[in-house]
Amino acid sequence: MIKDIDAEMERKNIQSMIVYGDSTTGNPDFRYVVGTSIARGGIYLKRRSHEPTLIVSNIDVGSAKKGRVRSIRTYSDYGLEKLSKRYDRDDARTRFYERIIKDNGLGGPVVIGGKNDVSNAVVLVDALRKRGIKIIGEKSPTLLEVARETKDRSEIEQLREMGKKTAKVVERTRQFLRSARVGGSNVMYKSKPLKVETVKRTIGRLLSEESIMAPEDTIFAVGRKSSDPHYGGEAQDLVRPSEPIVFDIFPAEPDGYWHDCTRTYSFSSPSRRVKEMFDTTLEAQESALDMIREQVPSNETMISVCKLFEKRGYPTVRSLLKGKKEARTRGFIHGLGHGVGLTIGERPYLSLFSKEPLRKNSVVTVEPGLYDPKVGGVRIEDIVVVGSPSENLTPLAKDIEL
Repeated sequence: MIKDIDAEMERKNIQSMIVYGDSTTGNPDFRYVVGTSIARGGIYLKRRSHEPTLIVSNIDVGSAKKGRVRSIRTYSDYGLEKLSKRYDRDDARTRFYERIIKDNGLGGPVVIGGKNDVSNAVVLVDALRKRGIKIIGEKSPTLLEVARETKDRSEIEQLREMGKKTAKVVERTRQFLRSARVGGSNVMYKSKPLKVETVKRTIGRLLSEESIMAPEDTIFAVGRKSSDPHYGGEAQDLVRPSEPIVFDIFPAEPDGYWHDCTRTYSFSSPSRRVKEMFDTTLEAQESALDMIREQVPSNETMISVCKLFEKRGYPTVRSLLKGKKEARTRGFIHGLGHGVGLTIGERPYLSLFSKEPLRKNSVVTVEPGLYDPKVGGVRIEDIVVVGSPSENLTPLAKDIEL
């Protein structure tokens, strides 16, 4: 959580931190520390055991004041315009950073965060080091990765609201799908075979009505193609009776928090094989949800799900360790889950090799799936807040038949 930053800085022996970017959009670390959206970005400065300072352009002061940082300064306060007039761009930027670091009392070791162009960041760090400022790198997990891993009350409320909005979109999409009818070997909508493009157009409209967006599109994979977990669904793909539909929706607030939810559907009764895969996946997910608690090792739930699938005759990612190439395309071929917050994939990870204990108020997906190139795929995914007990933030039914 944001309140843990000082303790984490002390634990890592970090004296000061700078987080910067040209915008908060696409820059989750910077968005996290400032606590609001700033279109043109800025520079966040933090000394251990001191309140932070945020430096922005003159026109962004109003936006900055909506965030969590109380001390707001501007580039003009530190003479950026005069430096830019006197020196070339890179030299002016280096002198400007040197000035704000010294004026705000930042001492070493200093870490720099924020998602920025690597080349420009290296130039800046190299120049500051030459001026005697002790900039150090961080191994993962970084200070901010650890802080972002657990959510405070306001973050959980935003994630809970995203869950509600996402559930509305999914339910209304189901209502739309139920308006279609099976006609022979096709699913018909307004007397025409139902195509994925028609469904995705509806999903886009419903997202807009909830004032959320899908920055990375939405997965609506049908038939055998759904055996590829990240196949998004092509416009001309036809929805057909009894075949699986993997509907994976991961929307976000504009420059804010995300949700991630998957349901598997079928028009009319699914094939026997698909129904068997669905029932096994649902059992695996329910078992995993029961295990998600604080202090449970991150890999323990993953291992348990693998054992369940293997007992039912399905290969899993553990099979790859034994050299079974079949497990690349059939069975349970991915991790069980990942953290969600200001990004769609962050700590913690529910994988075979993530042994750290789950922390209270982490938010993770739980998404077991089974895949078979001969018939398609099945996946069921919810988001939960880790606790004792944990809270499910995905208020949706899990019926396969539409």
